Amino acid sequence: MNKSTKGALAAGAAAVLLTGGAGTLAYWEDSADVGTTNIVSGSLSLSAPVCTGVGLHDWELDGAGAYTPGVTTIVPGDSISKVCDATLTLAGEHVGATLAIDTATFTDNGTSTLDDELSATATFLVDGGAYAPLTAPGTYAVRATVTVTFDGPAATNTSQLGDVNLDAINITATQTHS
Repeated sequence: MNKSTKGALAAGAAAVLLTGGAGTLAYWEDSADVGTTNIVSGSLSLSAPVCTGVGLHDWELDGAGAYTPGVTTIVPGDSISKVCDATLTLAGEHVGATLAIDTATFTDNGTSTLDDELSATATFLVDGGAYAPLTAPGTYAVRATVTVTFDGPAATNTSQLGDVNLDAINITATQTHS
């Protein structure tokens, strides 16, 4: 073996020994504790709606007439509504909330298209004023008016003599970060 080959092998062996044989190189390291803390989360709570009392009502036809579920018949253009109160409590430093209803579920008890021709919406008052998304912690009085509408212009003859169950409409409060 010539001298340059022996020198190259010696240099390679030295490099392997210096790097620990596995191709790693150790660096100094230190750490310091940043301290501990107690973390507590806030909350969002919506009470069960109450639909009896002053300014409240169970289902009414076109906002003024008596509506008896399963007895009163509706025609295209009619709506039934219900007004309920609930209490929304928000706790947390940057907590907010939006109000809505979930998708109404209508179950057809026959072969009509009435279930496809009904829609549900809601409007809200918060502490007696117009609703806007909430952006601060606190306890809020929420008045929800839920309306189910039989859309006149979209009605078809196949919705006549329909029989539909309104399975559920839930008021929802969804937390936001404000």
